[in-house]
Formats: sequence, C-alpha cells, structure tokens
Amino acid sequence: MPERADNSPKWILRRAVKAAAAGTFLVAGVHRAVRSFQRRRAGGTRVVVLSYHRATLDFEASTRESIASMFVSAQTMQRQIEELARSREIVSLADARRILAEPPGTRRRDAFVVTFDDGYGDNHHVAMPVLAALKVPATFFVATGYIGTRRRFPHDRLFASLTELSRRGIPIERAGLPGALQALLTACTEAGPAATLDRLIARLPHDRLTAIADALEARTGLAEQDLPDDTRAMTWDELAELRAAGMDVGGHTVNHAVLSNLPLPEARREIAGCHEMIAERLGPPRHFAYPNGYYTPAVRRAVAEAGFETGLTTEDRENARGGDPFAMSRKVLWENSTLGPVSYSAALAICNLDSVFHALGLAHPVSGERPDALPSAVEDEPKPSSAPGPRGSAAPGQKGSARERAAS
Repeated sequence: MPERADNSPKWILRRAVKAAAAGTFLVAGVHRAVRSFQRRRAGGTRVVVLSYHRATLDFEASTRESIASMFVSAQTMQRQIEELARSREIVSLADARRILAEPPGTRRRDAFVVTFDDGYGDNHHVAMPVLAALKVPATFFVATGYIGTRRRFPHDRLFASLTELSRRGIPIERAGLPGALQALLTACTEAGPAATLDRLIARLPHDRLTAIADALEARTGLAEQDLPDDTRAMTWDELAELRAAGMDVGGHTVNHAVLSNLPLPEARREIAGCHEMIAERLGPPRHFAYPNGYYTPAVRRAVAEAGFETGLTTEDRENARGGDPFAMSRKVLWENSTLGPVSYSAALAICNLDSVFHALGLAHPVSGERPDALPSAVEDEPKPSSAPGPRGSAAPGQKGSARERAAS
C-alpha cells in the first residue's frame, strides 16, 4: 500500500518513465504479443477480474484524509472501463466462472470482470451510477458486520490514528500504548502510516488489530465515529438498490478479518456468518473475496462448505481454464494504476490491463496463499474429496491445483 504518491518529483518521474515505457511497448506491438501468449496460456481466452475498493468524485480531496491507494475517481474508472470495452467483453462474475469451466481451447473474446471490495457507501452513490451508465455488471463484496452501522473498518481507524501520530511528530515506536500492544505495533513499524498498516494487517489477528486501533484512538483522542462520513459502509437498502440495478453482492467476511491470521473455527464463523447475513437480506450469495487476498487451504475449503461457488484473491495473475474456482486471481486498480506524469495515460492503461509489465518481469504478483496457521486445529477437519469447480480443477486447498500449475 503506497503512501500518497501523487505530486512529489520522485513519483512524477517514476510515472513518466513507466508511461514512456508503456508507449514504447505499444508502438512495438509488445502488448499484442503478450495478449496472444496469455490467451494461449489461459486455455484460449483471458479471464481477468478487476478489483476496486472506493470511488470518489474528487480524488485529491478524498486522499487528504484517507488511504490514497484505495481510491479511483469516477472519471478515471469510467476511462479504464471504456478502454476495456473497446476490444474485450465485460461479463458478470458468474459468466466468468462459466467461461473458466469451458474446455481448454475454446476461443472467445477476452473477458473482464469488475468487482469492488469492502462495501463502502461511495460504491453506491459514486461507482454505481458510472457502472449503470456504461451498462457494466459488477460484484460488490461486503463485510456484513459494518453494513448499516456507524462502525468503521479497522484499516481506516488505524490509518487515521497512525497519520495523527505522524502529524504530531510522535514516532510510532513511542506511541505509548500498553506494553504488549506497543510491542506488536513497534514490531510492525515501517516508513509511513500506510506501510505500517500493511504490515499490521499482514501479521496480526483481527482482535489484536482492533485492540491496537482502540489504544491508538485513546492515545490520540480520536474516536471511530469522528472519521470522515465517506468512510461509512453501505446500508442494506443501498445494497438492495445495487441488486435491483443488476449488480451482484458477494461475501467478504463479517468483520473484514484476514482469515489466514485466524484459528479455523473463527475463520469459519466469519465466512458462514457473512453468507447467512447476505442470504437473509438479499438472497444467497454466490461469490466470496478473501480480505486482503490472503487465504489458506483450510480457508478455501471453508468457503466452499459455506455455500459459495468461488473465492477470489488479489493475486495479479491470469485465470486459466480448469483452475481452482476458490483461488481466482484479481488485478487491483486505483487512480494511479493508469496515471502518467500529470494525467491519465491510455498507453499505461493498456499495458496494465494486458499484464505487459508482469510478462516482461518488470512487476511481480504477490501470492495470497498462506500455510494453515494452526495445523493442529485442522488436522482432524474432514477434507472433501471434491468441491464445486470447473472441469479438471482440484479440490479447494489441494496443493498443485490446475490454477497453480497454470500460473507457475
């Protein structure tokens, strides 16, 4: 999660170099060669799932108070999706699932899917009008424990407090939290609030994250409800409006808990509780996204057992036919994903959407799969011999699945 990398000379130069490289690749036709290679590797058709988090009408204003890399402006999102529609088919996640279940070698137009994570209110009043105007389907993954409440996500609470410490000139390692919490915070300290937040989320279980958030708020005098109003989650009525507009609603746990950091029984409660809440309000959900993209073999099985048909990561890889439907990859996009030195770069958009930088070894996906956190807790768990999946896929959690082989 980068810091607010917008206008410093370093970041302007970096974007200029990347945009210039993208322009050179387009002139040379590299993107077409990469696209053809990826299509063959994926079994005849590329299926790429995009992941957004938040949408805003004013990127500069929004990022003054919140995590910049979670935002895309409505204008940029529209341009990114219009770029997709020029030569690719934009489909629902259910349709993408069916395409991936087709036999390898079946050819069709490349398919892209639009998704949003977490369930922020701006998904409803900023993103949905853009999607509706473009007639684009999307899936919104929601953490149900925040829907219709005044609760704020732990990452927003932590970021606000860490930023306040920085503003006051207080080093994170001297934040003055109670002993054990300060030790955990110090061990995760990086250069800047966003980088520190990344490490906290990756390393700590949910209850420790919320305990640190509580302690930091007590230290800084901030309160959860003092965060900007646009950090609230959607209401159930707003989610119903999304459904009525042709959008899909999927699961993202109850508390936005990183499942790989939890004991399996707790992870199961997060997954099943989320499914039950959505089913009660909107009808049974079909799709699930792992918070922060992290999952384990046991978590994948739990998602299938809860009644979901897919599980999505944030691994920036191509999805292959015959792959594991509970380890589907997604490409995360935000404002700067297609930003040149000063404005939107069409060349950069094309190269990012076609994974040119990854194909040339200039960028590398981060695996979301983690080992089972507590092996002793899962040794006696029943392991299904199979799970719902496309033809030829391995059971969720099985090592060496078809998807993993295709992505290697």
